[in-house]
Amino acid sequence: YEVVLGGDDDGDESGGVMVLGSDGLNVADLRRYLVKSMPKERGGGEDEEDGIQVGAASCMDALNRTLKYGHIAPTGPDSLPTFPSSESDPFVLECRPSVYFAGNCDDFDTRLVDADGDEISEDSNNATEDRQKDVTRLVCIPSFAITGEVVLVKLRSLECQVVSFNDASL
Repeated sequence: YEVVLGGDDDGDESGGVMVLGSDGLNVADLRRYLVKSMPKERGGGEDEEDGIQVGAASCMDALNRTLKYGHIAPTGPDSLPTFPSSESDPFVLECRPSVYFAGNCDDFDTRLVDADGDEISEDSNNATEDRQKDVTRLVCIPSFAITGEVVLVKLRSLECQVVSFNDASL
């Protein structure tokens, strides 16, 4: 989806913010194939030979990988139900979104990344408009049914805020 924030009618997209997202199935499926290596904690057990502990990659890591790969569903149609097309692949990212999100993640997480997928400090002194052209705001959104949380994204600054709905307060 593209949201235009006061852009010109003559096709100038400088005011537009491209928002791209999924229900999170692409991220969940990719996580099955990704691992994250972490140093083992000392004193943990008998199999400390190499000092490396392997675990599943986070939702954020998988979402970032799809952006780096330039493909929304890199595991489809092998393990993710997608329809292959002989003409073109509708899941190829042809342009970089300003906001890229996945739903049904384990927890809320957000990250600003550059064109290479490397994290950018939130405290950068760059102007918001310049940063918005060069970065993507990645957002992992947890299931509302489980957490009662929604995520708001300010499209002009790409800042995120979590709003929690607690049953006790209703």
